Amino acid sequence: MKSTPLPVKRALRTIGQNIATQRKLLGLTAAMVAERAGTTPPTVSKLERGDGASLEITMSVLRVLGLMNEVVTATDPYETDRGRLMADEALPIRVRVRGDG
Repeated sequence: MKSTPLPVKRALRTIGQNIATQRKLLGLTAAMVAERAGTTPPTVSKLERGDGASLEITMSVLRVLGLMNEVVTATDPYETDRGRLMADEALPIRVRVRGDG
């Protein structure tokens, strides 16, 4: 089994802590968030510990906490400096990997 790189583990922990903090600031219990996100309280707790969850569950929890749109925007390549600089260039329709021979 492939191990998770340390930077990814750190990011999962940080995001989990941020989710827990936002939940508490909103005065919500893990059970309330779980019910609204269509998951279980143990899954919310797992996510808050940084143990990860599926992208679908994570996005559902973020939606409940009012953070989903910010995450979507953060992943928009045109929101980066480089993306804005390259915005006028045409994106390839398909990327192909050529064989060695």
